[in-house]
Amino acid sequence: MKLNAPIIYERLKRMYPVKMYGKGIPEMLFSSAELYIDNTLRFYGGHVYLATVEHLPHRPVIEKNVILVCIGDGTRLSYYKEHAAVILVRKKIDFFDVYRGLQEIFGTFQAWESALLDLFMHAPTIQDVLDCTRPVFEQPFFVLNASFQYVATTHFDGAGLNASWNQSGGNLDPEVFLSFLREQDLSMDKRGAFLLNFESAAALCVNLFTANGDYIGCLCIDQTIRPFVEGEEKLAEFLAVMIERINEINPVLLHSERGSLKIILQTLMNEMPLSKKQKILLKSSNLRQDYVCVSVHYQKRFSSFPVSYICSVFESLFSDSMFFEQDNTILGLIPADAITGGAYGEKKTRAIIEEMQLCVGISNCFHDLYMLRTYYRQAEAAIENGHMYRPGGNLYRFSEFILQEMIANSLDGIPVDAYFPEGFRELMEHDKSSGVSYLETLSVFLDENMSYAKAARRLYIHRSTLIERLCRIENDLSLNLNDPDQRLLIRIILKALDIEKIMKERNGPA
Repeated sequence: MKLNAPIIYERLKRMYPVKMYGKGIPEMLFSSAELYIDNTLRFYGGHVYLATVEHLPHRPVIEKNVILVCIGDGTRLSYYKEHAAVILVRKKIDFFDVYRGLQEIFGTFQAWESALLDLFMHAPTIQDVLDCTRPVFEQPFFVLNASFQYVATTHFDGAGLNASWNQSGGNLDPEVFLSFLREQDLSMDKRGAFLLNFESAAALCVNLFTANGDYIGCLCIDQTIRPFVEGEEKLAEFLAVMIERINEINPVLLHSERGSLKIILQTLMNEMPLSKKQKILLKSSNLRQDYVCVSVHYQKRFSSFPVSYICSVFESLFSDSMFFEQDNTILGLIPADAITGGAYGEKKTRAIIEEMQLCVGISNCFHDLYMLRTYYRQAEAAIENGHMYRPGGNLYRFSEFILQEMIANSLDGIPVDAYFPEGFRELMEHDKSSGVSYLETLSVFLDENMSYAKAARRLYIHRSTLIERLCRIENDLSLNLNDPDQRLLIRIILKALDIEKIMKERNGPA
């Protein structure tokens, strides 16, 4: 394992009073330290030399990429500072004590590399890799899967991200992550290490990918305990490669626990046959409790929030829920009792929906998972009707729009006027040219459950005038308002006309 000048300097600084001069040399080129031999007039590139100032020659040949650790200061060091990276030990410290310190630094990283390679001889977990790496970074760090769930983590109590990111539920805390996303877009396609700056912390991150280039998670190293040291990004990238290789050996390590049931539900949604094992697993989970199905839409065409993160956020909001991508939307299955008994109330849920600029539709309750596709259509219908009847909202329940949905579906594309009883068109024509609306009179009378007194008050007319109008309407339509079926027919037609009017207003003129 090779190191660079900033890492060597940072580690030496913990042991001795040192200061670095000259070229920083960020490249990872140095694998060990050596003692300077008197009268040597050439310093070779890629080497770390330890010397005392009085033994240094005045103007030797110094190749590119040389580190000199020097005990004691002097005028002759000016030449070295111009041509090499000089780490000055400012106090008179035992020569061999400093040498042992340098050996200890290189030994730490070499032991880490050997331990990682040794893990591959067994069946390591990602947690094993992180435990092995702890002495190298000396910072809190963790691995997330593609659903932004914790797979493995090291704990440093009360430090940095560990102090603010809730790990008890296995997911990133939505509020903390949202505060970060207000300032910076999330990048899941970046290769190599990159720094992410949070409101109260920072993290060095490396995205994880399969051999096919599919995103499978992220390695995050907290940068709160001490500042970032140039060169640590190379160590992080090396660690990420090790994690990717372990995942190739055992791909389930970066999968969420409920992944198998999600795949079954996706298979049901795509109307594909289930395998025998899938049927057994679904049977063990089915008919145990009530659920609601939700559909989640982006309000904007493009969003900085990845689908996997949105799924993870909602799964953290509602215990035992599952969310996955479906037909360019996100489908969610939530236990009905989690809606009312979840850790987050409706107010916080709405706040997160607004922050992410989402729109959510909620179905009625059901308990047979084989009916998931039907209730997904309900959730979709809730959003469609919500946009039509209550535009500007972001949370709609199917129960609010059942009547409208039933009537719209019953028409089956046939124009409303095809269902008009005899005389209904004439009634509509009368209303166009008259100051008296027979349709309004009929609608109000039926809304008031055929109460003459209440209907007359709403219409601001005398009771006798209302009776006269209703007699005219009954004669023109050849109907009997005392017949409940005929009343239902008229109410459905009137509701269908309202729906048609709203749709025309929404779609604009043809």
